[in-house]
Amino acid sequence: MTRNRAPLRPRRPATTIPDLLFALGTAALTMGAVFFAASFGGDDLVAGETGRILARFFAGALAVSALLLFALGIVLLRDDRGRADHYRVPIAVGAVVGLVEGWLFILAAGGALAFPPLLLLFALRPFRRMVSNVIPGGSR
Repeated sequence: MTRNRAPLRPRRPATTIPDLLFALGTAALTMGAVFFAASFGGDDLVAGETGRILARFFAGALAVSALLLFALGIVLLRDDRGRADHYRVPIAVGAVVGLVEGWLFILAAGGALAFPPLLLLFALRPFRRMVSNVIPGGSR
């Protein structure tokens, strides 16, 4: 007689936290690319050689942080690693947030820096479902 070794309960699907981690990781990586590119700009942008070194160091720190966020997100996905909906929209949202945040940082628009992270709401699956239900032609 063979014994049924199936688990009593199937594993729970991944939460929305990995989606947020992918969006944050992409935002950090994009901001790092913007700051690295800005480090080659003129002295009015980076304030001399020290500013260049600091911009490149900050870009490297953002890249390392992004890699760690991606790794943590992949670990938290569990069995859902093959589902593309965990990657597509969060990575696109993260890229937009990173570009806008990096650009505003370079422009020294301190008052507006708090607004781009609000776009990270679109990385959360419950919010994406709610928006797609409201938009005409969205998935129902």
